[in-house]
Amino acid sequence: MIKEHERIITGHSTYIDDITPSNVAYLYVIRSRIARGIIKNISRPTKGLLSLTWDDVKAYIPARFFGGMERNSQIARMPVLAKDRVNFVGQPVLAVVAEDRYETEDIAEDVSIDYEELKPVVDVEDALNVEPIHPELKSNISVDQLLEGGDLRLKEKAEVVVRRKIKQSRVVSNPLEPKGFICWWEGDILNIYVSTQAPFGVRNDLREILGIPPEKIRVLSPPNVGGGFGNKSGGYAEYVLASLASLKLHRPIKWIETRSEILNNAQSLGRGEVSDMKLYATKQGEILGMEGTVIANIGAYDYGINYFASSFVARLSNGPYKVKFASIRAMSVFTNTPPMGFYRGAGRPEAALIHETLVEDLADELGMDPVEIRKKNLVDDSGYVTPLGLKFDPAGYHEVLNKAENYYRKMKEIHKDKGVSIIAFTEIVRASPGEGARAKIHGGKVYFYLGLGPHGQAYASSFKGVASQVLGIDEDKIEIITGSTDNVKEGIGSFGSRGGTVGSSAVIAAAEELLKKMNGKIDLSKEEEVEVFYKTDDIFAPGAHVAVVDVDKETGLFKVIEYYAVDDVGKTLNKEEVEGQIIGGALQGASQVMIESMKYDENGNPLFSSIADCGVLSATEAPRNIHVDTVEYPSGVLSHSRGVGEAGTTGALPAVFIALEKATKKKYSRLPVDPQIVLGI
Repeated sequence: MIKEHERIITGHSTYIDDITPSNVAYLYVIRSRIARGIIKNISRPTKGLLSLTWDDVKAYIPARFFGGMERNSQIARMPVLAKDRVNFVGQPVLAVVAEDRYETEDIAEDVSIDYEELKPVVDVEDALNVEPIHPELKSNISVDQLLEGGDLRLKEKAEVVVRRKIKQSRVVSNPLEPKGFICWWEGDILNIYVSTQAPFGVRNDLREILGIPPEKIRVLSPPNVGGGFGNKSGGYAEYVLASLASLKLHRPIKWIETRSEILNNAQSLGRGEVSDMKLYATKQGEILGMEGTVIANIGAYDYGINYFASSFVARLSNGPYKVKFASIRAMSVFTNTPPMGFYRGAGRPEAALIHETLVEDLADELGMDPVEIRKKNLVDDSGYVTPLGLKFDPAGYHEVLNKAENYYRKMKEIHKDKGVSIIAFTEIVRASPGEGARAKIHGGKVYFYLGLGPHGQAYASSFKGVASQVLGIDEDKIEIITGSTDNVKEGIGSFGSRGGTVGSSAVIAAAEELLKKMNGKIDLSKEEEVEVFYKTDDIFAPGAHVAVVDVDKETGLFKVIEYYAVDDVGKTLNKEEVEGQIIGGALQGASQVMIESMKYDENGNPLFSSIADCGVLSATEAPRNIHVDTVEYPSGVLSHSRGVGEAGTTGALPAVFIALEKATKKKYSRLPVDPQIVLGI
């Protein structure tokens, strides 16, 4: 068993809520109970240590536009505390601080906030045709881009056109451990403990919001972080409020998110796109191009880079196929729901569902074998550039499909009365711009320091192996230290399938620099130190997955009874960890098809208030037989690995969806596909 995992399952781990500084006070956030309205009056509490409203804070959460996109966008940044109106249920309005968390809840019950309620806009398609939720804007469209490339004249030569519209549900990230934040000031230094995937991301956001130089902010992760799935990658309103409260009260402040809060908090939800796409092809099954729209429900505000969601899905929607042209309108649209965040896959699964349903529909239309039509259009390994400008690096695109084909043929033969699918995809590994690492010889060991934020990944076990190979010393002489802005001058974080790939490569770069400084041989009796920032571009990780779905024709319930995942992992760093990442991701992808969603009524009220309600798969519902196979086509980074953190999620969403369509001989247009939809009720 991996050492990090053994510590967790035996109860010897330390999470954010296990840390309680002396003299700590507790923060509680009072949130909007309505989806849209004007704040008429707030009765501030008289009890407790401190209360905060907009007038005490006057700050916004960053919205980071890049590539000049802000010039053609309508921007609505989220205030840390609501200024004069609220735009989603759960929006922070007032914060209170007291001696313990139970007292804060008692104080909150006595607070009264008066609203003039306004009609909310909940559905993203409805939002296109109604008055803007932000009165200073002209419409509810934040970003509206027409992305075009390739030879658009080929559209006229198409002999076959298939079209598919799919509305994806919003999904709550739901890590086992919600967010948590502890802070205190030492002079002009802000010290932070935070459950995070990216210590540098937290520092960067707080630096911008609070106006503090980065060297004055020290961010540390606790020894263990209980998952993230994109939900713990940056700064949040509660972090700002705790920091300001600590400054005013001159004592540590602690905030721990509740499960009910995570269901309605900013950036806790992902997905929610609506796509309406056409695929153009010849009668021989050669794909010519794609055309259509992708609409992303980014919620009430531009938050972080959520505005980029529609564009990112659009850019990935050709999948691993040699598409010759693309014309896609990408729109990111405001609604009176919590601001969208990035949930495991963050555009990759959404895009995979688009291109795989279209390719499957094309195969059905032409009567072609689903494997052969994919092989016919698959990119090679020579560095294909998509019509929208993404450059693929060489990888095992054909190798993964060839391996998966064997499983597909076998499953088709065994399960003649079930739905069997095969899909292909490629996920982009957000390796760029790279990652920092520092190597230090001290006390007879070599310590590697990184700014990554592990939250379930076994970085220590994986990175020790690569460092040992480079340095020529035993792994027990190597230590891996992560999760702090003290570790390196510059770091990025663990998200976008990047941590293992760039982290291991940064360790190798630091190890090589250390060897160079010591003339090619490590001497553990000496003290030495080096620091590097390993630079790299994004890379791609293709996969091909097979799903077998069994449907109960009486109840409409269905199960995934067999699942095969074949992924190009580059050079395997840790076999057990690779398997765990892919299996976990596949469970989440299947869950979105089967039951998982966050729904709202017409007034913008969330219909679910617990983790059970919003549809996370239980042990009895989850796919049982998930088989992991790999291809090792070395990538161009130093460790030659490829990220797999989102491979399972990206593959399972279309694989399970299409297998269900095969089993029921129906086409579906929305997720999740609940039993009523299966039965046609």
